[in-house]
Amino acid sequence: MAGTVSILGIRHHGPGCARSVAAALDTLQPAVVLIEGPPDADALIPCVAREGMVPPVALLVHRTDDPRQAVFYPFAEFSPEWQALRWAVAHQVPVRFMDFPWQHRFALRDEKSPEAETPLPDGAVRVDPDDELRGDPLLWLAKADGYSDGERWWNDRVEERGDPAGMFEAILEVMTALRAELKSPGCGEQREEELREAWMRRVLREAQREFLGTIAVVCGAWHAPALAHPPKVSADNELLKGLPKCKVGATWVPWTYQRLCAASGYGAGIDSPGWYEHLWKHRHDSRLTARWLAKVARILRKRDLDASTAQVIDRVRLAENLAAFRGRPIPGLPELNEAALAVFCGGDAGPMKLVARELHVGDRLGQVPEGVAQLPLQQDIEATQRRLRLKPAASQTQLELDLREPTGLERSEFLHRLDLLGVTWGRRATASGKGTFKEAWTLEWKPEFALAMIDASRFGNTVETAANAAVNDKAGPAATLESLCALLETTLLANLPLAGAHLIRRIGQEAALGDDVLRLARTVPALARLARYGNVRQTDASQVQHILDGLIARVHVGLLSAVAGIDDEAASGWHPVVREFNAALGLLESPWREDWVRVLRKLLESEPTHPLLAGAALRLLLEQGHLESTEAERALSHALSHAQGPARVAAWLEGFLSGNATVLIHEATLLPLLEAWVASLGAEAFTETLPLLRRTFSTFTAPERSQVLSCLGRARTRQSGTSDGDLSLDPLRVAQVLPTLLSLLGKPAPSAPSSP
Repeated sequence: MAGTVSILGIRHHGPGCARSVAAALDTLQPAVVLIEGPPDADALIPCVAREGMVPPVALLVHRTDDPRQAVFYPFAEFSPEWQALRWAVAHQVPVRFMDFPWQHRFALRDEKSPEAETPLPDGAVRVDPDDELRGDPLLWLAKADGYSDGERWWNDRVEERGDPAGMFEAILEVMTALRAELKSPGCGEQREEELREAWMRRVLREAQREFLGTIAVVCGAWHAPALAHPPKVSADNELLKGLPKCKVGATWVPWTYQRLCAASGYGAGIDSPGWYEHLWKHRHDSRLTARWLAKVARILRKRDLDASTAQVIDRVRLAENLAAFRGRPIPGLPELNEAALAVFCGGDAGPMKLVARELHVGDRLGQVPEGVAQLPLQQDIEATQRRLRLKPAASQTQLELDLREPTGLERSEFLHRLDLLGVTWGRRATASGKGTFKEAWTLEWKPEFALAMIDASRFGNTVETAANAAVNDKAGPAATLESLCALLETTLLANLPLAGAHLIRRIGQEAALGDDVLRLARTVPALARLARYGNVRQTDASQVQHILDGLIARVHVGLLSAVAGIDDEAASGWHPVVREFNAALGLLESPWREDWVRVLRKLLESEPTHPLLAGAALRLLLEQGHLESTEAERALSHALSHAQGPARVAAWLEGFLSGNATVLIHEATLLPLLEAWVASLGAEAFTETLPLLRRTFSTFTAPERSQVLSCLGRARTRQSGTSDGDLSLDPLRVAQVLPTLLSLLGKPAPSAPSSP
């Protein structure tokens, strides 16, 4: 073995480590650079020097037969591994990744159990498990040095130190001693960790045989002793013998600072990527603290908050004094935050949340050059984004589309197609105005969309073909009628006629087989929206009307028997469905409206109908002008009769009053009936009914409740033909209530009358 080894133990995403690595490589001028990372992505290393590669970025490694099994290796500009990659490529020095390949790791996890590897949840990242598995080894070192926090100790001693001389030797020495103390990592993944380090040593030995001169190894500080003091070769070979394999793919994807944060669930995450970037760029600048505080002041001033130049100067002095008092080399983020809280915010933590969001984390999104190891579907998505001028951004951006314009319509179709592929870049929002030609979206690009695009590539090489195939896959035998109708709505909005035709056939099949009236009624609103608004989007939804007519007819025929004699829980499920079904029929220009009125009248008059649905039927008939006020009054009087019982009456009122209070405000004869019924209740019945009434009235807006309150009493007065002055009140009882009432209204209590 001819090559000598220099081990550079680092911590991921540390600006001090990154600066020290760059300086060490300049000094060592190694013959080869080995970096802790996935060998499965060695072919992608030269891309780091390509124009348009802007960190933060990440290497994505995934199983080709199951893209959901995947890992990300994020890099920021201040990541030591990124600086080592850039240095090696720029100096034309051979560079390789040396971690345990994922072609073996994925296969080993399959052998452990079928459930060993589950799909990634939104925003999750699988990373080097060092710190997660061993707790925090740095905490031991921190306590030995008088610190209570391992993160802060590492920042002071490594990331924020000015002189990198001797740092890597010290890291190796202290980690060797620490591993000797913590002989057992104490984790369930100990075998995989042993395999990782054995593989790293194998790659190192191969490099020693292949290259003359110095071999620079950039690895996590915890692994440095395992590489500096290796066991026998035979032990490693025995450990790595007979490893299973699977096929994997790799690519570069854009990343965000938000996903570099520990708060995102990233095991090697940091508290503030924004601060680390600032530290990377300006560590040796005497104005390091002033530059940062000027950024904070700029953010606050944009929000019209006080942040003067004098306050910046005061804050710089306070931060520097705090750092000196605590024995820190420079003011760190805790000192800067405490100074800002005291000087800028006056102790109010609210503005600091704004600073944390915009400066500590930020909305930076990296860039990857076009065509870097991308699948055809990814290339088509990016080409469409450029053509439609929809630039991905890590922050939320609002987009309002006019569907009458070709560009607006095509953008909408593109976003709906991505949604069908699992790339939920856009989420529907409420558009301004009432025109159906408007559509609003909230856009936010997330790094994990790269994984969704790879998974969707199995459906096709373009967005249109993949979306068509994805719809057909979702419309399989297990799909329900309700899910098929919702899927059809998105499919037609995405302008996928082939998939839409297939869905219409599937809906026809399911509707013909189904006999659940509730399930049939739930499918009508989505189909009605398609039939009503299809022409606005230049979409042919004529085939929907035939299915819709059949569903409506079956609901009308079967509704009465389906709801007869149901219990309270079933009625609660039916109530919103009846209201949505009624609204859906209001969108259609068809004879079904008249037939629906007859169904509602039967619901109102049928004795087995649950009172919740009977009340809802009366409300719908009254709103649509199919009942005279006298008919509504008779129905309400009957429903409020004492023979019905308080609980039954309360359920009837919930159905009648749900939604808003306009019927009570504008129908003068109804509120007095309700008020009289409440006044007639006995103590026990009132106690039983009050929670149900409060639940119903709580759905009204505050102005509606105020209007109803103002009508109480006066409505009964008008009904009885008396004037306000004719109301008989007991002066003694009024005197008892009046002080409390005035206190609640914020009025002064009346002064006692003076004696004659």
